[in-house]
Amino acid sequence: MKIKDLEANLKQHEMLVLQANSQLEERKKEAENIRMELLEARRHAESIALITPELEKAFLEMPTTIEELQAAIQDIVSQANSILFVNHNILEDYENRQRQIAALATKLEADKKEATRCLAEVNNLKDSWLPKLRNLVAQINKTFSRNFQEMAVAGEVLLDEHDMDFDRFGILIKVKFRPSGQLQVLSAHHQSGGERSVSTIVYLVSLQDLTNCPFRVVDEINQGMDPINERKMFQQLVRASSQPNTSQCFLLTPKLLPNLDYGEACSILNVMNGPWIEETSKAWMSGDRWGVITGLVGEAHC
Repeated sequence: MKIKDLEANLKQHEMLVLQANSQLEERKKEAENIRMELLEARRHAESIALITPELEKAFLEMPTTIEELQAAIQDIVSQANSILFVNHNILEDYENRQRQIAALATKLEADKKEATRCLAEVNNLKDSWLPKLRNLVAQINKTFSRNFQEMAVAGEVLLDEHDMDFDRFGILIKVKFRPSGQLQVLSAHHQSGGERSVSTIVYLVSLQDLTNCPFRVVDEINQGMDPINERKMFQQLVRASSQPNTSQCFLLTPKLLPNLDYGEACSILNVMNGPWIEETSKAWMSGDRWGVITGLVGEAHC
């Protein structure tokens, strides 16, 4: 019986020894981890400030526990505050300002990310429509350059791009009416009224095949043109408007050159107005000749 008690007691002590060994290994690992953290902290401290013998001596004189160190830090902070600040609200204001700065820095970083996202979205949208727009302007330029050579010397249509400033995008029309000159932007400062009219009608003709609209109205575009350019302009306008599946074009003008080639697709409407129009319209509707109508007008006027 005594032997069994001894054996049981031995097993119990063996279990205690195993537990002690396990705890010892855990403590060794903890000690090693703490030692590595200590080395890392020392390397970090040395990277910030070189530990001189004087500083090392000061470290040795410091408290050895975290609680004592925190109490010492608090004492030193209090001493510094009492020395530096006569008004104790200054430190509180400073800390509040620091928190505001941190909040603004966080917001700024979020705004930068949002701006980057929006910019990427704008670039994606720009890449979807800008090539199509460039291609459309290139087609307009091809037709404009060909038609303008019949009217003057040279001309071109360009897309005026301004990176991401889309409000400044536009169409530049450059023309040259003299062989010795340079292509200049169409404006009141560089061209006469007749030259601007010629350029405008050529540009409108260049749009004829590319825009989808039921009709166009051109009002007195031939005013101020010389007879040669006016005849060329009219020929181009008739030719472009007479093409199949193109928009109808109305040209409003108080006068036209004689012997113009109107073509089978053109219709001429004379609009008459004045105080004697009633009698004249009756004669016109009755089929009387033009001489009788002018005679009526002359008699009414007399």
